[in-house]
Amino acid sequence: MAANIRRTLSTAIGLAAAILLAPKMALAQNADFPAQPIRIVVPYGAGGIGDITARALSQYLDGVFDQPVVVENRPGASGLIAMNSVKNAKPDGYTLVMTSNTTVSAAKHIFKNLVYDPMRDFSHIGMVGSYNSLALVSPGAPFKTIEQLVEYSKENPSQMFFGYTNTSSQVPAEMLNKEAGIEMTGVAYKDPSQAFTDLASGQIQFMFMDTAAATGFLKSGKLLPIAVTSPARMSDRPDLPAMSELYPGFEFTGYITVSAPAGTPQAIVEKLNAAIVNAAHDSRFLTVLNTTGITPQTFSAPELLDFINKENERWEKYAAVAKLTPQ
Repeated sequence: MAANIRRTLSTAIGLAAAILLAPKMALAQNADFPAQPIRIVVPYGAGGIGDITARALSQYLDGVFDQPVVVENRPGASGLIAMNSVKNAKPDGYTLVMTSNTTVSAAKHIFKNLVYDPMRDFSHIGMVGSYNSLALVSPGAPFKTIEQLVEYSKENPSQMFFGYTNTSSQVPAEMLNKEAGIEMTGVAYKDPSQAFTDLASGQIQFMFMDTAAATGFLKSGKLLPIAVTSPARMSDRPDLPAMSELYPGFEFTGYITVSAPAGTPQAIVEKLNAAIVNAAHDSRFLTVLNTTGITPQTFSAPELLDFINKENERWEKYAAVAKLTPQ
C-alpha cells in the first residue's frame, strides 16, 4: 500500500509540475516564433489583389523574421477551399490566410452552405489596407460621366448591362441602380479579363472593378474610368469624381486582412500584428500597395476585430441593396 501511495503522490506531483511548467514552455515557444517557415494561403489565383499583397508581405516578413514566408495559391469556390483548409490547420501561427470583405463580411450573403464561420473559426491578425472600385466604361461608349450614363440608362433601359465578378463589383452597381432609379441588368463573369474584354468591345456597357484588376486595361487605354467609390477623390486620380459627390453617402470600399486559425496563441498574434503594422512603413511594401490602389491602414488585433464587426454590419445593408441571395 505504501508503494501505491508513493506512486500516486509521484504521479500527482508530476502532473502538477507539468501544469505549472506548461505556460512557461508555451511562452518560450512563442518567444522563439517563428522557428520554421510560415505559409500564407491566398484564396485566389496569381495576379489578383490578394495575391499581389500576399507576395509583397511575404518578402517583407522574410527579412523581419529571418525565416522563409511562402505564398500558396489555393483558388476555387470563391475562397471556400482556402478558408476551410486554414480553418483546420494547426493554430500555431505558421499557417496564415489572406482574408477580405468577400471571405469574411460578405461570406454568409454569398454562400448557402458556408463551411466555416468567419468570426468563430479564425483569429484576425492584421490589416493590410482598404481599396476602392473604379466605375469603368469603354472609350467608345456614348457616355463619359456617371450623369451621362444614368441619363442614357433611363432612355435605353433594355440596352444597359453591367458586368461583375464578385461582390465588390456587383454591390456598387446595384447601389447605383437604386440611387439613380435605373435598371441596369447584371451579367456575372468568373474571369475579370473576359468581363473587361466584353466591356471594351461593347458587349456590356459598364462595370465597377478594383484598381489592381483593371490596371492592365487602363494602361492600354481599352477602358475609361469615370468615377471612384472611395469616400473622397483619389490623390493619384484627382480628376475622377467620387460617387459620393453625385449621391451623398454612396461609398463602397473593400479590405485586405491577414488571419489565422482560431486558437492561435495571443503572443504570436501580437508578434505577427506588429510585423504587419511595421510593413506599412516599408517603402518597398508601400510601392506595391500603391500599384494595386490599396490605401494602407494599421490596426492592433483588437482594433481590427472592431473594424471587421462594423464591416459585417455594413454588409447587412449592402446585401439588402444588392438583393444578394446565397448560392
